[in-house]
Amino acid sequence: MLPFLVLGGRPIPTYSLLTLLGGAAAWLYFHHQLRRRGENPGQAEQAFWLGILGALVGAKLLYLLPRLPQLAADLPLLVSDPALFTARYFSGGFVFYGGLLGALGAVVLFCRRRRVPFARLAAVLIPAVPLFHAFGRVGCFLAGCCHGIPAPAGWPAVTFRVSPAAPNGVPLVPVQLWESAGCLLLFLLLDRLRRRGWPGDRLLLLYLVLYAPLRFVLEWFRGDAARGFWGVLSTSQWVALSTVAVALPLLVRRMRRRT
Repeated sequence: MLPFLVLGGRPIPTYSLLTLLGGAAAWLYFHHQLRRRGENPGQAEQAFWLGILGALVGAKLLYLLPRLPQLAADLPLLVSDPALFTARYFSGGFVFYGGLLGALGAVVLFCRRRRVPFARLAAVLIPAVPLFHAFGRVGCFLAGCCHGIPAPAGWPAVTFRVSPAAPNGVPLVPVQLWESAGCLLLFLLLDRLRRRGWPGDRLLLLYLVLYAPLRFVLEWFRGDAARGFWGVLSTSQWVALSTVAVALPLLVRRMRRRT
């Protein structure tokens, strides 16, 4: 659709630009809410940036996991053609669920090492996650990555002309925009519940429970094979099923305890 934006004569990847804008929006939300609570955001911002680092590592690792056999076979390229090896496995290619798990692991580790209550910090951190994700999926749409299946007759569709990732000239389901809209609704819901006093651990469980079915269903409408499959389900669908199996009983238990 618009994989590059030319600024000052230099092409800027729109996916990278939207990812940066999403990170900025999430940081501004996080910072603003901490200020409204009268807290010094310095230490909490360390957790935020550590979560960003964990997200990058986790997203790449989950992307590489289904490709480990092929990656092992291509290891000789590190000597014969390192540029090709880097382009094949490390230029692009991220899985959101891996990023989410990596970010959560990094923030939990930070809270334990610094003795910061996770539930209090997560109350302003968790709503920022779908806000960031909403921007990221718009970036995917502009770049053509994570594209949809060919659109059935009569369905709203988008046709890419110059995308390096999506099939050009084929009407496709705009699944990236569907997910972006769903993430925006999740952000609004989580922010509203935060203002009503929900602690961060409960917001996290609710987010996991609500995002999982959204992602599971939308995976059926995706046409990119690069995301990896285990049997008939994609990697993200297996992770979605696992997170619901773990998070839903915990959320029900927390809600009953509150009642």
